[in-house]
Amino acid sequence: MPSQGNTRTVVTTGSTPTQSTSSSQAGVDKLHTLASSRPFTRQEGSSLPGVDVVFPACAALEEALVQLRASFSYWRCECGLGDFLAFAKSYVNENALESDIIALGLAGPVNDDVWCVDSRGILTAVVGKETYEVLGLVGEPLPWKEHADEHVIRISLRASRRQAEGFKACHAYGSKEADAILRWDTKRGPWRIVYYYSGTDNPPLKGIRSELKQSIRKRDNVHIPNLEDASTLVRHGRTDEETDAWGEGMSSLFEWIGMAGLGSPRISANDRCDPYIAVYAPPEPSYIGNLTCMRWSGLIPSAFVQEIIDQILSPNLASQGPFIAATAQCIGTSPVSYLLPDTSRTPPLRLPREDAGDTWSFVYARKDGERWWALAESVGKYDKRWG
Repeated sequence: MPSQGNTRTVVTTGSTPTQSTSSSQAGVDKLHTLASSRPFTRQEGSSLPGVDVVFPACAALEEALVQLRASFSYWRCECGLGDFLAFAKSYVNENALESDIIALGLAGPVNDDVWCVDSRGILTAVVGKETYEVLGLVGEPLPWKEHADEHVIRISLRASRRQAEGFKACHAYGSKEADAILRWDTKRGPWRIVYYYSGTDNPPLKGIRSELKQSIRKRDNVHIPNLEDASTLVRHGRTDEETDAWGEGMSSLFEWIGMAGLGSPRISANDRCDPYIAVYAPPEPSYIGNLTCMRWSGLIPSAFVQEIIDQILSPNLASQGPFIAATAQCIGTSPVSYLLPDTSRTPPLRLPREDAGDTWSFVYARKDGERWWALAESVGKYDKRWG
């Protein structure tokens, strides 16, 4: 997993034996909600990919994942925010937990103002001092001293004022909010917008349609972690030494997963890199084998990410391959990258920027009806998810 300055990482582990218990089911539930809590996964053209899946070469696994070459597509357009919201409101579900549209307004050449419409139907904007004064709507200042002049403004697009006000620290979209957006549009001009919606017809906004891209890379003779004793994924130790050893093992494993997804030559058995340039040791134990790496890129809706996860967890693939790992990068420039389990609660504050880190990666291993998994979640410096 790529490391960044001031990155914080939390690792969660679990097991799912044939006879599941309430505790093991709770762990699996965390994996099943992994996608829905991340409404924005990396779009094409970013410095990092969207979703990577790596596994020791296995035809059955590859075939199952190739079938996910789904019909998801996304759009790009240029228009005023007010015009876009008039279109988007019709895809905001009043009673469902998730709406049928997500969108990002990209920063322009003059300032770093950005906004998103997340899967709850909430418009969240992070704006500088000048824009904040133009809007005239009460917002929340970012909590970092060096960015205290930037504010977060949240507006619910749900038609019912009662439902809109159920979201804390959130304006209901009415005439006052519409007038504020109009003033912003008049001063700023059109936005470059990338969005996904569930409609099958072409949207009324003029734009360009793009398909999710899938690619497959196969590599021979690479170092592959030996997870034959996959129970080592779950922390059992009580002493400091055992905890440190487990932590080093997890760090080495997730480093390998990240390098495999990025196609690094360091994991090749034939790598002869100058040790003065880079030194790398694969996880122990490991073996030499063949590897398959699959990647999806684009503006990836959480529904499609969940399809990937569900396929990985599928009992139909229980006997196929010793392990499979997936990594996803959230979109750094989005004001929202993580939704809490109680979606009416305000998401953690973050500073949107291109290099903002928000990554999850998990490995799922199987043997003789037993299954083990480990999930690593990382965020960067300007993110209040963990305080």
